[in-house]
Amino acid sequence: MKFCIVGTGRCGTRLLRTMLNSHPDLFVFNETHWIPKLYEFFGTSKVETRLMLDIVGRTYHVTGVPTTELDSQTFLDYCSPPDYMTVVEFCDALGGYFATQANKSQWADKTPDYGFFAAQLQVYWPNCKIIHLIRDGAAVVNSMSSHIGYKGLIAARQYAWCPLSLDFSANPNDYPPSPVSAFADLWYHRLIRIRDEASRLKSGTYIELRHEDVLRAPDAELRRLAEFTGLRSDETWLANAGSLIDTERTTKPRPIDALDHFTAPQLDLLQSLGYAGKPSKD
Repeated sequence: MKFCIVGTGRCGTRLLRTMLNSHPDLFVFNETHWIPKLYEFFGTSKVETRLMLDIVGRTYHVTGVPTTELDSQTFLDYCSPPDYMTVVEFCDALGGYFATQANKSQWADKTPDYGFFAAQLQVYWPNCKIIHLIRDGAAVVNSMSSHIGYKGLIAARQYAWCPLSLDFSANPNDYPPSPVSAFADLWYHRLIRIRDEASRLKSGTYIELRHEDVLRAPDAELRRLAEFTGLRSDETWLANAGSLIDTERTTKPRPIDALDHFTAPQLDLLQSLGYAGKPSKD
């Protein structure tokens, strides 16, 4: 794995993934969720390839859709992997397979929840870069409060989806309503947990950038990421990636009412990230 994009969720990682996935050399998975389970079950030992394929096939989004659409037999026929592999060998084979199908030569991942498991990723890929995308907490919480995945996390009393994704079978329609303050708590704990994980990463392998900066200055931010990850700064890619931004996003009003539901520590974190608190009514 060349790098992984992480974040609290609802913070712009989908757009950033789309922009990076448009690079001529790079395929970026869109939320795998199965690597932590492979680590939990198999560690660094060699295991049967079919067992790892089984885990991939049994990993689901909250909507009930598999996180990775894969025809296992086609993969096996195309790659002819050995019967026994380590997890890193398996992931590299699978990532390489998807990259080849897209006429790319390298692979990466975008799974926001992997911010909780970044140190595990570096057990497998010591030089894997971690890109932590940050967005205004008011916008994140406002978006989380209407998103089925984060309603599901709160209903399950979890901060990350990965532990729930294997054999997921709950009915999202059963999730009870939650107060906005619960989503503020979720944003807060997810962000500080990612930063805590970052403290254990190899020096020079972690970077933070802001979603708002990606929208405002995509060329500069993508050049920054290319230098950080070792991607070549292809000029055609930079132009095409910048054109993927919906300009309406840059003028969308800030949902400041969400800040009414933030606690003092949450507001302090927000301001430490460079985002303003709720304007005074005076």
